[in-house]
Amino acid sequence: MKGILTVTVLLLFCSLAFGQGFSVGANLGGSYNMWDYDVEGWETYSGIGFGGGLVFEVDFMPMLGVELDILYSMYKYSTTIEMFGIDIDQDISMNNLVVPILLKYKFAMPVVSPYFVLGPSIIRNLSGTIETSSNGISISIDVPDELLETDIGVQVGLGANIGMTPSINISPYFRFQYNITADDPDTEDNKESMQDLLFGINFTYKIK
Repeated sequence: MKGILTVTVLLLFCSLAFGQGFSVGANLGGSYNMWDYDVEGWETYSGIGFGGGLVFEVDFMPMLGVELDILYSMYKYSTTIEMFGIDIDQDISMNNLVVPILLKYKFAMPVVSPYFVLGPSIIRNLSGTIETSSNGISISIDVPDELLETDIGVQVGLGANIGMTPSINISPYFRFQYNITADDPDTEDNKESMQDLLFGINFTYKIK
């Protein structure tokens, strides 16, 4: 956690010192989450999550900038597993701190300006719950602390800046996130993978 805060502070300092434009704002978004355990007979866990947080944008050139987000994101995963002829429903909810650091390439157009983003994301598990149910019986447990991880992902996507006023922008976006450290080294026979489809809106105010 301290490492994430240190990187964030350093990036913001460099942005203020060297950036030509600086904007701050808020994010509201959702996600479609997928988690494949790579176990024969198991379907991919999937679900709809949500989140929001803070957005910081820096323009280094008219067409090139960086976006740094500090987000709370709940990722949700559900599936049905058949064991000994019995269907078992399992729902997993993970509370995460997600910090993407995205290079942004913008097309300079009046009013609506499309853009592409690409960059790494830090995904820190804060807490989670696992609910298992079958035949009307349900059991819920917290995810043990030793299973909470800090993962590294990659995000790529597109969006558009919609200028409401010279200082206020609304920016809808769609992104794909791939977790490159999702595979558990303790399960050598399985190659776990995690991907997320991210969508939402940034609301930003230009202060520099």
